[in-house]
Amino acid sequence: MHAHADELQAHAALVSAPAYKEAGRRVLRQLLEALLFEDLLPVQWLAPDSACVQAGAESAARYHFGVQRGLGFGRVRILGKIWRHCAQVRQEALDPAQFLADVGPLLGAEDQAVQQLAAELLATRIKHAQTLAGASPCLLRDADYDTVEARLGDAHPYHPCFKSRLGFNLADNARFGPELAAPLSPWLLAVRRDCCQYAASRALDAVNLRHILLGETDARHFDAALAQQQLDPDAFLPLPVHPWQWREVIAPLHHGAFARGELVGVGAMAARYQPQQSLRSLANLDQRCGWTLKLALSLVNTSTSRVLAPHTVLNAAAISDWLQATVDGMAWPAPMTAPILLREQAGICHVPSAAAAGQYGALACIWRESVHRRLPRALSALPMSALCHTDADDQLLIAPWLRRYGIQAWLRRLLERAFLPVLHLLWSQGIALESHAQNMVLLHADGWPGGVMLKDFHDGVRFAPQWLAAPAPPLRAPSAEHARVNANSGLHSTVADEVRDFAVDALLFVNLAELGWSLLRFHGLAESRFWRVVAGVIADYQAQHPQLAAAFARFNVQARSFGIEALARRRLHPQDGVPARQAPNPLAEVWPCR
Repeated sequence: MHAHADELQAHAALVSAPAYKEAGRRVLRQLLEALLFEDLLPVQWLAPDSACVQAGAESAARYHFGVQRGLGFGRVRILGKIWRHCAQVRQEALDPAQFLADVGPLLGAEDQAVQQLAAELLATRIKHAQTLAGASPCLLRDADYDTVEARLGDAHPYHPCFKSRLGFNLADNARFGPELAAPLSPWLLAVRRDCCQYAASRALDAVNLRHILLGETDARHFDAALAQQQLDPDAFLPLPVHPWQWREVIAPLHHGAFARGELVGVGAMAARYQPQQSLRSLANLDQRCGWTLKLALSLVNTSTSRVLAPHTVLNAAAISDWLQATVDGMAWPAPMTAPILLREQAGICHVPSAAAAGQYGALACIWRESVHRRLPRALSALPMSALCHTDADDQLLIAPWLRRYGIQAWLRRLLERAFLPVLHLLWSQGIALESHAQNMVLLHADGWPGGVMLKDFHDGVRFAPQWLAAPAPPLRAPSAEHARVNANSGLHSTVADEVRDFAVDALLFVNLAELGWSLLRFHGLAESRFWRVVAGVIADYQAQHPQLAAAFARFNVQARSFGIEALARRRLHPQDGVPARQAPNPLAEVWPCR
């Protein structure tokens, strides 16, 4: 009874806290911005800096808000509070579900889709409120890499369901959400070799694979646990499991595999691990150069299932080997330096002999190199998503760097060392990487950009075989069922604009546009000036490499528009597949040659 009373009191305190209102503001702001950007909602422009949405016929509600329209892909940025006017009552709008109920008839979507989106928005609000309320007020700019990677609470800057984490309750979010989580120990299972699929880098010794993946302590426990049951350790491979996944999915749904001897429990892993921004990636805190584990989680976040599809697990090492060989064989002309790849070196997934619903991709692991293993001695690392983070002193985390080096000098150096290498890989090799901020790590010397680390390749690559400088390795195709559910899951394309858009959607729209907006808000750098610096760096590079003229034209970043993934439309109109919205290209507006 006391536990229940404590839980009720904690919930009451949360929904009455300032963090709950702040979370409502952000969720509603991102929802409204996305609906306006994706042309899903009619809007009345009352003045250059204000607008109104009149709800459907069944509601007399009107929503008023301040706006700023800039160069960043035609994004409408909402400024200040959103006000709801209804029956002569004016109050601040904080409830995304109420907003959807008001404007639902205008969206042209099925009721079920609107209700599902509302549920994801409500889950996002309460979990974001929880993380805001529980976050430490300490300055992240003074923290080490692993702390910053975990404690960044910003999540996706565009997707309205940026922290839905459907499947986590509030206790789970406090225990396993990276912003609040204490270190945890994954569960270690042994999977029989003939009941799993696995792949490893050519650089790993296949004979001693389990010892390489586990390390000395866990390998000893692994062998002893199997020997104790009169089982041959050589007939099994290790398979770490997230504690939440064990409790919610593996124990209740995979018990038959244990009864058949396909799976054997070993125990908790020896090291402590810290969840990272992506929830399912865990960094080894006790052995900083040890593997980062990417584990399947059967939950939904930003509208995407976080299981590990078997084809991605089996492709991970092959893609990493191919990309590393490509990077090693390339020329990296100044001012660029070669990116450091955090390679995915092995992947294992259980293949149940009697499959059931809820088991697809639910028991799998990818082993990835850690930041610390590849970090050059003279440089420090910072998650790229931290560049837009507002620190505890209400300044950008990077504010001291900008004051020290000057905004435009620092920005140009950032572009040359961290962003230009991704475009160089596209133009010189025909390979597009999904380089949004969570997939990039800035390398710097006391804040001065020195290079970049790139990661998450198993499903974050796109290419057209006919334009590759070197052939791609043989890769597993997604299953027909997976392709039906996620039509954007393939790595191949036959259309140049699709390959280009795969790169620029992440690199420019999700990544650089947010940095430009942050520099405008906090440091007064006009968006036109920001995009001129970006265009200038690209134009200088292209002028220095006339031999790539055909690739510059094929993957044209001066085009009038780019195809940007319409994330809100995908939730409201799932029958449309994975639509793209043609958005005006800010580079075309300021290109030096025009």
